[in-house]
Amino acid sequence: MRVDVQGAVTIAHVGLEEALERNWHDPACAVDIVRVRLADLDRRPALEAAGFLVKPTWVNWLAPLTDSPAAFRQRMSVSERKSHRNAARAAVTSGITVGVLDQVGEEDLRGFLELYERQISAMPHGVNYARRQERLLLRDLPSLLGVFAHADGVLVGGCLCSLRPDQSLVHVRFSAAADSARNGMLSRLMYTAAFDAARERGYTWASLGSDPSLLGHTAQPGLFGFKARFSFTPIPMQTMQPKAAGDEAELVVRMRALAQPSLSIAYQEDRPVPAFEGLPASLPLRGVLLSATPDPTCPAWVPSSPIPVSHRVVPGPQET
Repeated sequence: MRVDVQGAVTIAHVGLEEALERNWHDPACAVDIVRVRLADLDRRPALEAAGFLVKPTWVNWLAPLTDSPAAFRQRMSVSERKSHRNAARAAVTSGITVGVLDQVGEEDLRGFLELYERQISAMPHGVNYARRQERLLLRDLPSLLGVFAHADGVLVGGCLCSLRPDQSLVHVRFSAAADSARNGMLSRLMYTAAFDAARERGYTWASLGSDPSLLGHTAQPGLFGFKARFSFTPIPMQTMQPKAAGDEAELVVRMRALAQPSLSIAYQEDRPVPAFEGLPASLPLRGVLLSATPDPTCPAWVPSSPIPVSHRVVPGPQET
């Protein structure tokens, strides 16, 4: 067993047999989450019977770009279309201009990473994935599409996207905004500017980035609602990037350091189907709201979720 402490969350990484044999609800275990890396899904029934959720480690958010900006916006929820209009008005009022940069340079990347670092440092459990991938981003500069927002000549927002011609896909890799611009919902304008630019280049698909399949720790459940309202659907990350991610079994043992409720995205069925026509087949997903109480506040996005959502109570060790 390898124990990883991330902020206030203690994660045990264990092998398959230990996962199935040990009583993880014993207070002596003193872990919040138990994870098992899976090479295949052969033991899925046994793991699920033991309370584990079998799931992709990461999910990617996909949507068709459609044939026009108007058609794409029509796919959004009514509330999201209203938020987009409000964001456009807020940008005008604040003197913010949003522009697409066909060729991202090293200086552009450096400025974005500084902005991203300031945003991450303000998060309780933020992880600076962009800085970790700086070398890769420098290598990939020729294939990056950048959207940058300025106010009075100062960078207040940025969005870095990868263009993947082989998949006809524009993939949002990182985005960041200054506090003042974030309050004005600037990210919405940057994302749609990137998607509009990709559509003009003949691209078919948009990815609104990748997230860990547990929301409530480094990423928060509200992120699911935002991306769902934006008309995107989560699929296993390995569907589009076979070598980038894999599967795991996960058991949340206690909620003391996680959001209430948290959201775990797990496999729903055994038969692979395409999430959209034209995409590779993958196992359908479901969402599981996790809470320490049987009656958590239901997030507003649940009724319009693109995947089915259920609820699971996570009893504290003292209750076992």
